[in-house]
Amino acid sequence: MLFQSAGVIGAVTAGLSQLGTAEADDSPVCPTDFSEQDEDEDKDEDEDDTVPDLREERFTIQEGTSYATDAFVRESSTDGPTAVVFGGLHGNETAGHRAAARIADWEPVRGTLVVVPEANAVAVERSTRVSPNGDLNRQFPADEEPTTPLARELWEIVEEFDADVVLDLHTSRGIWNSDVGPTGFGQAVFPTEAGRPIADEAIQGMNEFLHSGKPGHYTFTRGNTLTGARPMLIHKVGNDLDRPGFLLEATQHGTDLETRTAWLEELTARILRQTGVEV
Repeated sequence: MLFQSAGVIGAVTAGLSQLGTAEADDSPVCPTDFSEQDEDEDKDEDEDDTVPDLREERFTIQEGTSYATDAFVRESSTDGPTAVVFGGLHGNETAGHRAAARIADWEPVRGTLVVVPEANAVAVERSTRVSPNGDLNRQFPADEEPTTPLARELWEIVEEFDADVVLDLHTSRGIWNSDVGPTGFGQAVFPTEAGRPIADEAIQGMNEFLHSGKPGHYTFTRGNTLTGARPMLIHKVGNDLDRPGFLLEATQHGTDLETRTAWLEELTARILRQTGVEV
């Protein structure tokens, strides 16, 4: 597991040190934050570092259909906010559902984490953007019921768990607002209005942590604010709930799968911590 306790964001897998290439090596990519490490070493030996107990649950939505997929719940015994994380709305964006599957194994020490790694299981299995029911991320109209049974059940998860923050993990061929490579949405965080300050802080930390001295076109930026103008999941979060929501996009241009996956994990961890879900 990548993040087993509070205060550790790092050693994500190898490959990030080679930004802009499709190669990976065996060197650590996100070195440990030594300031945090020193603090840990200076702790009183008698201090209790016990991780709070977890309540774990797994349930299936769309059971009995080809779209059946699992949701994973991990609730800390320490009260805190609830985060819902989705991957795989677009099945050919492998890093999104791979990162979500890893996030499903995280053990929050505060708050609740609900993860649906393969939201569109049919598209994931086929490695296609859409399924026979169309583009799942165009089935969440603002102020209306989602338009397909799968979209409705995914939205019910958001509502029934009373999510304080919602994240949707994606990748894109290109880089947002860049003349490098093909056009696209990668290296951007698209927040709801309530999520804008959180996005800015997470992006700043992400860039300092991963990209110091690296090519500027791999720097993450904040994209458009999602307000409900389009029938997308995070647009609906922004309009219907007015809560922090984030569409995360990592670029496929010049990067390998492990790099993209690690970027999405890292961004998710930073956003969760800023919203009070300690992982």
